[in-house]
Amino acid sequence: MATKPRRPRFSIKPLGFMALALALNGCGTHPQQQAEQNRVKTFTVSLANIHIVDAGAKRLMIDAGKHGDEPTLVAAMQAAGIDPRSIDYLIITHGHTDHAGGARYFKEHFGTSIIAGRADQAMLASGKNAALCSTTVLASFLKPSIQRDSYPPISADIWVDQALDLATLGTKGRIVSLPSHTPGSIAVLIDDQAFVGDLVRGELLSKTQPARHFYMCDLKNNDKDIATLLDNQGIKTWYTGHMGPVSTPAVTEVFE
Repeated sequence: MATKPRRPRFSIKPLGFMALALALNGCGTHPQQQAEQNRVKTFTVSLANIHIVDAGAKRLMIDAGKHGDEPTLVAAMQAAGIDPRSIDYLIITHGHTDHAGGARYFKEHFGTSIIAGRADQAMLASGKNAALCSTTVLASFLKPSIQRDSYPPISADIWVDQALDLATLGTKGRIVSLPSHTPGSIAVLIDDQAFVGDLVRGELLSKTQPARHFYMCDLKNNDKDIATLLDNQGIKTWYTGHMGPVSTPAVTEVFE
């Protein structure tokens, strides 16, 4: 598949501006549980998705949301019949505050083992976002407050360099490096599902419509990483860090 730069479609709607502004500034912190599909439960807190995946013999948690939202997330998980102590591994797709912020809480309260991309080790140790590059006017407006966000620093139990076969941990699937959003960004591939963090997002109002993430410094390599995942013929559903999920045909239509 060609990896030439693409110009994806963007749609910025006034109501979407309001929804994102409220969510990213601490409102709307109640989780929204999506229907179970193929062993996946998704909880949304402050616009950030946390995915619980039963993969073979292990239970995985993909991302941990923002620091401060942990009690809300845990309560939602328990209401859905998920004991946080049953989670074998928490996989952090990248070191930004809205994905890694709750990791230390789960480590300290439930003994959850942490997996993360080694190239984000310094960001995770600092508990702060690296420099953000806005891709929309709204993102530029919100950038100063998001750039100031912080969370309790965390270190992983298992660091991923280029890839990790999850069979080595007693389950199925693999983790791959897709470093265009942050140097340590990773994706989790299980059967026909991909948990992609902020590689792409869903639209604010039409959440199954793919879009470029709000903050992306390396657009060319973002396109390249998207193309790499599109080349994986087995992937049908992309579980995103925000909105979504989105389908492979929809991603192909927007980004090719």
